[in-house]
Amino acid sequence: MITNNTTNLKDLLAKDEQFLSSALYRVFHVVAERGEGSYIYSTDGMKYLDLTCGIGVTQLGHCHPEVVKAAQAQMEKLMHISCVTHHQLNITLAEMLSKILPGEINNTFFCNSGAEAVDGSIKFSRRVNKGRPNTICFRGAFHGRTIGGTSLSSSKELHRRHYDPLLPGVNIVDYPNCYTAKEPEKEASRVLESIEKLFKSSLPPDSVSAMIIEPVLGEGGYTPAPLKPINFMKELRTICSKHGILLICDEVQSGIGRTGKWFAIEHYGVEPDIITMAKGLGSGLPIGAFSAKKEIMSEMPPGSHGSTFGGNPVSCAAAVKTLEVMERDKVLDYVSKTGTELMKHLDSELSTKGGSTSGGKSKANVRGLGFMIGIELASKEIAEKIIQDCFKEKMLILSAGAEQNIIRFIPPLNIEKDLLFNAVDKIIDLIKKA
Repeated sequence: MITNNTTNLKDLLAKDEQFLSSALYRVFHVVAERGEGSYIYSTDGMKYLDLTCGIGVTQLGHCHPEVVKAAQAQMEKLMHISCVTHHQLNITLAEMLSKILPGEINNTFFCNSGAEAVDGSIKFSRRVNKGRPNTICFRGAFHGRTIGGTSLSSSKELHRRHYDPLLPGVNIVDYPNCYTAKEPEKEASRVLESIEKLFKSSLPPDSVSAMIIEPVLGEGGYTPAPLKPINFMKELRTICSKHGILLICDEVQSGIGRTGKWFAIEHYGVEPDIITMAKGLGSGLPIGAFSAKKEIMSEMPPGSHGSTFGGNPVSCAAAVKTLEVMERDKVLDYVSKTGTELMKHLDSELSTKGGSTSGGKSKANVRGLGFMIGIELASKEIAEKIIQDCFKEKMLILSAGAEQNIIRFIPPLNIEKDLLFNAVDKIIDLIKKA
């Protein structure tokens, strides 16, 4: 039986190489057969603890029974309608989002992915701010792999190589990283001053339609924007409001409860003009969105933007049930409380900020919010070793950052606490040995 499974795996991987584009990189060369809760089961009979969440997608774990049931029930009624008519779940989901979105944001356009949501938000900002062709984004950000998303991204040079010319009018400024800066307390001020200098030297602010930022840098290293001593997002909001620039918060990876609040921007007490989401919204089914106030969303007349599959009835059914379960089960409270405990545990064991391991010698730089945690190691080689060592222990984790030296920790939001901390202790031990 084992031989047959092994042969089957080799055969599947050979066919994968033959028939599927090599552009899609896979971290682990196993073939997933099914998922249940926090676990993935492969075709060769192995069981893996999935601490990747499909890159921040399966918020309630794999195949949550209530989400599956909701999607199945919808499939029996209506699978697709596009914009030919209205459909009920599209309306229901938009109304539910209006109740959890920051501030007065209450109007949503549905699409299929985070990259589409970002592209749509940029189109929208240009529609609102007519005649202002420029956009500001932040170094280390990742906003998707479409031409628009690629133009705004700078987390890895591989994502951009040979794709020039990209979208014009994109201006990249530093992202404030208080965790690696020589003067952490001055980092937010430094970046804010650089934006003002840019306005005075080469980029008139009245030529800028939008500024797009991840409140927590995702692929770029799981780095939250500074909150103290300066609330960076609040200051950015002030700059945008002063110059009539639309502030876009990309919450594709940090949204839908990942940081212990519905959206990471809530940690900063700031209301953006536009917010993007995707990933965790559908618990595994493809759905994305960008949202704004009704009064400015109305600037896009019917037909000025569209999506054949956006807001698909089945994906909407999964999203509605995801939000219902998260609210009913108080998932945000659990993530917030447990994430804080987890950060303190990691910090005490590994952090540069007074960790006690190896007689005071630092093992890692720990940062994050909720269940979006980055563990920065000394090198890419060490991070790769940790990932492979975890794989041998039947745990799946991923790296992040331009140097690929950051372990990103993105477990299901409803993972059992004992399971979570046992896994983290194993990872801590592996880091200490690396």
